[in-house]
Amino acid sequence: MQSERLQNKEQADSVLSGVTKSLSNYPFDFQGARIITGQEEGAYGWITINYLLGKFTQKLSWLSLIQRKSDNQETFGALDLGGASTQITFVPQNQTIESPDNALQFRLYGKDYSVYTHSFLCYGKDQALLQKLAKDIQVARNGTFKDPCFHPGYKKVMNVSVLYKTPCTKRFKTTLPLQQFEIQGSGDYQQCRASILELFNTSECPYSRCAFNGIFLPPLQGDFRAFSAFYFVMNFLNVTSEKVSSLEKVIEMVENFCSRPWQEIKTSFARVKERYLSEYCFSGTYILALLLEGYHFTADSWEHIQFIGKIQDSDAGWTLGYMLNLTNMIPAEQPLSAPLSHATYVFLMVLFSLILVAAVVIGLLLFHKPSYFWKEMV
Repeated sequence: MQSERLQNKEQADSVLSGVTKSLSNYPFDFQGARIITGQEEGAYGWITINYLLGKFTQKLSWLSLIQRKSDNQETFGALDLGGASTQITFVPQNQTIESPDNALQFRLYGKDYSVYTHSFLCYGKDQALLQKLAKDIQVARNGTFKDPCFHPGYKKVMNVSVLYKTPCTKRFKTTLPLQQFEIQGSGDYQQCRASILELFNTSECPYSRCAFNGIFLPPLQGDFRAFSAFYFVMNFLNVTSEKVSSLEKVIEMVENFCSRPWQEIKTSFARVKERYLSEYCFSGTYILALLLEGYHFTADSWEHIQFIGKIQDSDAGWTLGYMLNLTNMIPAEQPLSAPLSHATYVFLMVLFSLILVAAVVIGLLLFHKPSYFWKEMV
């Protein structure tokens, strides 16, 4: 993906070269490898979830076989979160996409879609954490600082050089009189949130409305499906249950999780690797900040977000959408005959089977007792 290439172009080019050399030796028509852009990643994720959830096709009535449109043809918005970048993609309603770079046009099954999408490089959960640490380390005293995004009692020593290996932290780079620093967790959700919000520049907007960092964002429209790290983090924090529907309850649960002592957390989740376990407080707080402050979801629109890992045993993500687009499995025009639903197919098979059995029985009777039928006719 484009975000990974941003971090290490030489390594990315080396990997692509190796993949090309290896796959070229296999007996199929290999046409090259490339890194997709962030915009493509967002668009293919949108295609994946709407394809799997049946939003691009028309359905048939299983009894009447009369073609009808599905009850709700409005597509789902897609929210994707990785380690290096995050994407938001949806179809705005009656809204001009003021930034051409954020507009994509699709024609699928005979219907045109004007899609808004943007990929925020450096705002995946891993790079966002490095940005926050690079920002906060500047106020460290004696190489130590208390971080509210880690649990009380948590301690970790990091090399300063690790923070500046990525282009995402360049804006915070400064000369420090130390080679290492120690993080001491304090586990305070509100302070963690305040620190994270400093990563979002909301002071300038050249459009009618923006997300952050001057990026155009139209009014949110419809239901959204959030996947990848959105799902993995929120599922771990146990806030994806239908019982946890209100935003207020979600915030309360994340706040309580962050305040728990580190030793207690390690005991409760002994099978989870410490590196991942220690970052769930930050990741949960970051997701809430990104969705609420970055994308402007509210307590009301929060109820339109569903966190998903799989759809019909298929992973939610950009890869399936990419393959569907590459192989033209989603036609631009509506097929002449709409695909039959499973229920309709079963009904027709049973009906035709009964007709066939009846025809065979009548045929056998005619063959063995033809005079009986002639008498009845007379």
